[in-house]
Amino acid sequence: MPPTRICLIGAGNFARYVHGPMLKELADRDAAVERAAVCDLNAERAENFARDFGFQRSYTDPEIMLQAEKPDGVVVLTQVAATAQTAGKVLAAGYPVMMEKPPGRNRAEIEHLIAMRQQGQAPAMVAFNRRYSPWLNRARELLAETGEPLEQIRCEFCRHERLDDDFSTTSIHGIDAVRHLVNAPYTRVDLHYRKLLREKPACDITLQAEFANGTAGLIFFSPSTGLCCERFTLLTRHWTLVLESVIPGGGSDRPGRLFVYHRGKLLRIEAPAPHPLQYDDRYLAGYYGEHAAFIHRLRHGFPEENDLELSLDAVEIADTLRHHAPHWSRA
Repeated sequence: MPPTRICLIGAGNFARYVHGPMLKELADRDAAVERAAVCDLNAERAENFARDFGFQRSYTDPEIMLQAEKPDGVVVLTQVAATAQTAGKVLAAGYPVMMEKPPGRNRAEIEHLIAMRQQGQAPAMVAFNRRYSPWLNRARELLAETGEPLEQIRCEFCRHERLDDDFSTTSIHGIDAVRHLVNAPYTRVDLHYRKLLREKPACDITLQAEFANGTAGLIFFSPSTGLCCERFTLLTRHWTLVLESVIPGGGSDRPGRLFVYHRGKLLRIEAPAPHPLQYDDRYLAGYYGEHAAFIHRLRHGFPEENDLELSLDAVEIADTLRHHAPHWSRA
């Protein structure tokens, strides 16, 4: 197989913790994955990242890097405010992109990315890592095996002292993960906010959601608790799946469990499936899987259902949450 040449833009702390190690693991298992170059505005940071994770060269200017390397694909790991602009330039230049979530902060930024993708005729993938979580995808498999429609889904999305100025860039993960499990678009969301007594403005947020396939959803976002977890409950008429998933850093439920109930009785509790990285929280949270999926798509083609359009609802709902608005509905 000819080499699949990857360039990376953005070598910050999160890239060092997640993306560098997972790309290195992938390349160690697949000799055709070539880590061509990394780019960061900070030259020393780019050089250190390249050395630590096996990239051949480092740059401080993305355009110079693309012209010199002509990669098969580009991973964009910039700050949220810069993602749409940076990824848009790469797409317009004709290079396939995997961009860190969220791909944009609002509808206008997603529409800009879609236009740049069309201009460069290059595919885009959004790194919503929960879509590649072995735990969430095992739950989807089991749900399909029941042969029963999903009637209700609940999500508990808790963090410990995450008093961010903008929690929407984290909560968008829960919004997208629920859509992934339901496997249908949102049609309406009602949002409720409860202020917390903290040293910084913070609130618990409850989302009541309706989906196009008739599923009802309930999502709880709690940014300041004694628990750090993402838990999902999926209910059909006779089956219930309760998933304790794994998040970056492991969280409270590492390495995760999946409880399978049928007609009111617990049938079994599943442990992580065998894998060389089965106890690595970055693998269990889907980061290894998203890079593997990007490489696979570069080699074999991207799905017709484009990630940017697929992410638009989650971006709009997160933007609604950001502005503490009470409702979102499909236009």
